[in-house]
Amino acid sequence: MGAPVSAEEVCNLSLDLLRHSILVTSLETPITDEEGLGARWYDALRRAVLRMFPWNFARKRTTLSRVTTAPEFEYEDAYQLPNDYVGYVFVGDDPINNPITDFLIEGDKLLINNSGAASLDFCYIYDIKDVVKFDPIFLMLLVAELALMFGNSLTGLNKSTAGMEKFRDRWEAKARAKNGHENPPRVRFTSPLKTLRHSGRSASSFDGQHLLS
Repeated sequence: MGAPVSAEEVCNLSLDLLRHSILVTSLETPITDEEGLGARWYDALRRAVLRMFPWNFARKRTTLSRVTTAPEFEYEDAYQLPNDYVGYVFVGDDPINNPITDFLIEGDKLLINNSGAASLDFCYIYDIKDVVKFDPIFLMLLVAELALMFGNSLTGLNKSTAGMEKFRDRWEAKARAKNGHENPPRVRFTSPLKTLRHSGRSASSFDGQHLLS
């Protein structure tokens, strides 16, 4: 069997790790407990794993449009985020020499002081759903997260999650190393929690991803 080409096949890889014999046939019309769980959790976990890293395969560049209603305070301009937005990578057209760090992601808008410009360059992680285009390491990390979900949820599985957690942590480390290797050292991906500890700002001020020069 080759690489998975559907969400059902990704779920079945997770069930394989648990040595579970009842596999998923359809997430669109779920019948079994396994299919019901997959239907409820697959997209949520896929998006969560996408937000974990600035994945190279899930990046997209676009130009945001300014909305007519300005923010109530602090920032002068607001720009509409794309419908498929999951997390940001950088703002502006020159993140190396002129990195922009003073902005906020708030709901479906990006707030910034941009002198009223009609548009704003933006690089972001998009909500990629095509399994065929998944990076292999992203795929394995998603499989691990799904295996933890299935192992904790399916009645009668009685599977210890310790092994799956180690499996997940191993692939998370691979993801961090590989994604960093494929990006020049001009940027550094920083945990938002670490940023909070050093800045003293509240968690509500931060989006899921931050790019530092």
